[in-house]
Amino acid sequence: MGFYDIISYPFGMILGLFYRIFNNNYGVALVVFTIVAKLVLLPTSISQQKTQAASQRTRAKLDKIRKKYAGDQQKLNEEMQAFYEKEGYGAMTGGCLPLLIQMPIIMGLYGAIYKPLSYILRMPKDIVDQIIKTGREIGVLEGNNERLMEIKTLSKIDEIQAALPNVSGDVFDKIRNFDFTILGMPLGISPNDPSASKILVIVPILSFSFAMLTTIYSFIRQKKTNPEMAKNPAMGCTFLFMPFMSLWLAFTFPVGIGIYWALNSLLSFVQMVVLNHTHSPEKVLAKIMVDETIVRLSKEKSVKINTEYLNNEN
Repeated sequence: MGFYDIISYPFGMILGLFYRIFNNNYGVALVVFTIVAKLVLLPTSISQQKTQAASQRTRAKLDKIRKKYAGDQQKLNEEMQAFYEKEGYGAMTGGCLPLLIQMPIIMGLYGAIYKPLSYILRMPKDIVDQIIKTGREIGVLEGNNERLMEIKTLSKIDEIQAALPNVSGDVFDKIRNFDFTILGMPLGISPNDPSASKILVIVPILSFSFAMLTTIYSFIRQKKTNPEMAKNPAMGCTFLFMPFMSLWLAFTFPVGIGIYWALNSLLSFVQMVVLNHTHSPEKVLAKIMVDETIVRLSKEKSVKINTEYLNNEN
């Protein structure tokens, strides 16, 4: 079992659990799974929101230091380093750590979605491998992406069964009876497949639309919180990358992946709107100021008590 499979295994078990809880309805299980995954990642999103808000205050302080020591590069570097140490600021606190936390979770989510035969139907590995191998040999399973093979198998099971007469028909009946659809759309077929129904194009359209909605909202918020960065032409290209990547991904990958991606983008937009209200820059900065005041007063009180104690001793 490789590293990718190890990460995917627990998420696959959870997705399989949802599948059985919701009366063997994979579509509902996938939706619930996506929502739960988003809730699991919520703390890291809140952390990023707070970091972005706090960075406004950090930028203001850094600007003052740059202006004060504009003519002395060595002193400027020393003061900026001292500032970073005092504030506890670094690459990790700037947002890298939340992203690093999310990466294995995202990898696990995709791995779980990619393997319905292994995780949902719980079929033995040797049977799954044999089915995929035969599908490749007879030419019905094409492509170099091994992770997509189990999903593709679902729409090619009749052809594969004909080439495996020695395998029990119960195995293929189990796969054939597996309802891998949502709203009538087969989740194992890609919208760009020549045999796919034209209605499947709605998935990449929704994926693009939700990602674009999130991008526009992010850009508006960025323009409000950091006007100078928002003026950078490269920012526009960066923001537009995600919607078009979402369009490509949902169009070329199986519908199950596209629906997950589209729903995830929609939930991201809703989450951003909610967090922008509950953890707005103004509220976060106000709390930081209050906390700093409390710490400062506590230190002053401690110093005063220690001073009085020393004076009484003397």
